[in-house]
Amino acid sequence: MSFSDYLDDFIKQRDQRPQSTASSQPFRRQPAPSVQDATNQSKAREAMAREQEEASERATEETKQPHTRIHGRCMTAQELYALDQQKVEAIPVSQSRLDYIQQLKKDLKLKKNSES
Repeated sequence: MSFSDYLDDFIKQRDQRPQSTASSQPFRRQPAPSVQDATNQSKAREAMAREQEEASERATEETKQPHTRIHGRCMTAQELYALDQQKVEAIPVSQSRLDYIQQLKKDLKLKKNSES
């Protein structure tokens, strides 16, 4: 039996079946009863869905903006500006502080040598 024969038989059988009144009427969706008081869980679910949609929109916008690669990370111009604002000015080197650090290194070296 070929596929076309099978298909013809199937169509004949379908046409011979009596049509019920329920199947002849189009399916109509009944409106769901409105919930008066939403539970905390449903509110949280809605809030999470909203946040996910907004995050998706933000991500779509950000991917279309020009990016700059810094330390292996792609950053937008806005992120670069924020990064520049966070930078702290370096304190000028004080010679007395360097001398103090050198003295501490010498003391530490002398302690190590005396212990061994």
